[in-house]
Amino acid sequence: MTRVESSPSAARHQPLVRLEGIGKSFPGTVALEGITLEIFPGEVLAIVGENGAGKSTLIKILTGAHVPTTGDIHVEGHVVTLPTPAKAQALGLNAVHQEVVLCPHLTVAENIYLGIEKTGRGVLDKPWMQAQSQALLDELGFDIDASVELGSLSIGRQQLVAAARAKIRASRLIIFDEPTAYLTRQETERLFSLIRSLRDTGVAVLYISHRMEEIFELCDRACVLRDGRLISTRWITETNQEQLIRDMVNRDLGDVHYKEAIDRGDVLLEVRNLSGAGFEDMNLTVHRGEVVGLFGLIGAGRSEFVQTVFGRHAASTGTMTLQGREYAPKNVAHAIRRGMALIPESRKIQGLCLNQTVEFNLGLNAFRRLTRRWLVSNVLMRATADRMVALLDIHPPDPTIEVGNLSGGNQQKVVIGRWMNHGAEVFIFDEPTVGVDVKTKRQIYLLLAGLLKKGAGVILISSYLPEVYDLSDRLIVMYRGKTRRVFDRPREVAHDVVLAAALGE
Repeated sequence: MTRVESSPSAARHQPLVRLEGIGKSFPGTVALEGITLEIFPGEVLAIVGENGAGKSTLIKILTGAHVPTTGDIHVEGHVVTLPTPAKAQALGLNAVHQEVVLCPHLTVAENIYLGIEKTGRGVLDKPWMQAQSQALLDELGFDIDASVELGSLSIGRQQLVAAARAKIRASRLIIFDEPTAYLTRQETERLFSLIRSLRDTGVAVLYISHRMEEIFELCDRACVLRDGRLISTRWITETNQEQLIRDMVNRDLGDVHYKEAIDRGDVLLEVRNLSGAGFEDMNLTVHRGEVVGLFGLIGAGRSEFVQTVFGRHAASTGTMTLQGREYAPKNVAHAIRRGMALIPESRKIQGLCLNQTVEFNLGLNAFRRLTRRWLVSNVLMRATADRMVALLDIHPPDPTIEVGNLSGGNQQKVVIGRWMNHGAEVFIFDEPTVGVDVKTKRQIYLLLAGLLKKGAGVILISSYLPEVYDLSDRLIVMYRGKTRRVFDRPREVAHDVVLAAALGE
């Protein structure tokens, strides 16, 4: 294990939290082994590693969702137990999770004050909570109305609400788990300002992200986990991205944004003057072997547009053709039968049955093909699952495991696999690499290239500009529900030009 703990400006006091020999085992697997690390007040400590490295288990131990099998947790020098999330919160340990775990049917203000509600004469003082919440959101520059239902907001804005909620809870340690996955650059900068202000007031921040540039922009130190073990602890000023990736995967990875030159074929999908809820007058053509990228800020209408193409919402005006025939999907089932596939923005909510097995999820779109004499053939389903698990490198390679127990990157592979089983022609990838590590990103890009080679067409939505910029053959930038600019050769255009278009300039 590599340790780099010295720094010219590193005057360290007593750690806020010290983990000593922490291990966690589940039936048949060891998730963490011998983790010893310290988190100091007033620092931003990054935890990086591949999916399945143990990051999520570590978060759950610090927030009271899991009790460690071995080892001790020290808070300000005292050994503590965290049997419940309530106990962790009482000690000032809070988290902003990658998957928002708030109440969508409550207002933003009610979520911010959930559990610490203001009451007067035995009833909730909603006007006070709303006023205080709005003042906080305005102070943070989050541009969110405290009176609206949380569920009406995009996932990215819900993430910002969760961050605001953590700020008012007298937190001493806040864990941010992939907090920028759904945020625009402007929203990311506001979140970073919040994190820096928390650090400056002595709050300890644990920052988890697969975006290396964020680690180097924001963090003081980085701890690398691999296979449940702490591999290295390095000062950001004394390392680089290549070194951290080598620590994570134990080898040089090469170029992450894998892109092959593939000849463009016939037109698969053509959209003309399509309008619907959240977008208007959209035009788009997708050829075989082509990636058409959609980029824009949150609220630009990208997801609303592709949900309409996929038959989830009805179009108000416009026409579409698919493989040369008129295409006007009545519903999602109709779109699927015509050869459309959607890898959705939220894999857990929209893409998977979390309490079902990997093989069940992989077979979801192919049950008709796997049916014999009116019953789904378990033999055929297992054979199909085994093939897809091997092809997609899903870990652990056991098709009988509940998919909810897989890491985020492996869950994403299962979502992709169920559509590959179906044999779709047009694949819509909506934020396909959110919360996945650099190795899994490359695997997803290789899978995407394989689909293109077989004659599929791809629509790619990503809020991560380097991804959509590098992978797209043609890039459409949306602004307030409309096409702002179209770049036929996006890699010949500066990033600043694309961002300016997304800002409406």
